[in-house]
Amino acid sequence: MHVGTNPQGGAMIYSKLIQLIENNADELSRRLCRDVFSREETKAYRKFSEDLLCDRVFDVYSRLGMWLSKEKQTGEVERYYTELGKKRYREGIPLNEVVLTFMLIKRYLWLYVREKHFFDSTYECYQALEMNNKVVLFFDRVIFIISRAYEEELRKEQRVSGGLFSRIFKK
Repeated sequence: MHVGTNPQGGAMIYSKLIQLIENNADELSRRLCRDVFSREETKAYRKFSEDLLCDRVFDVYSRLGMWLSKEKQTGEVERYYTELGKKRYREGIPLNEVVLTFMLIKRYLWLYVREKHFFDSTYECYQALEMNNKVVLFFDRVIFIISRAYEEELRKEQRVSGGLFSRIFKK
């Protein structure tokens, strides 16, 4: 898919990029899931079915345009990913594996865009860099929100159970 040069370009290229990602979210998700399941660094995810993990990744890719749009309130993204961070904690996925998985989601997105030879001109590449900045900022924020929520769940569990030492000495 190639995008023609257009004086209005930026918005058109941006929406075409989002459309490419969202329309191919299933393929992107499958590729990423194979990688996550094969990595030693993300082995905790192996307790889930590949379909479940792919559905979760698909959710990220298919909603990317919505999350990046100006209409989306920061609070909505914050609420969604706070719950996700707490859920990953309760599922027993180590924080470093959650973070790495989101880093891979971001990486696979750009590898896919490059693979599809999306850009024909320097202007289009410049517009892609602008979008890349938005995507990087979004995923950095998501990783921060998830990490904070994950740690909140950890602290809450430690208060309820009396902390790490009380759990060790109860055995």
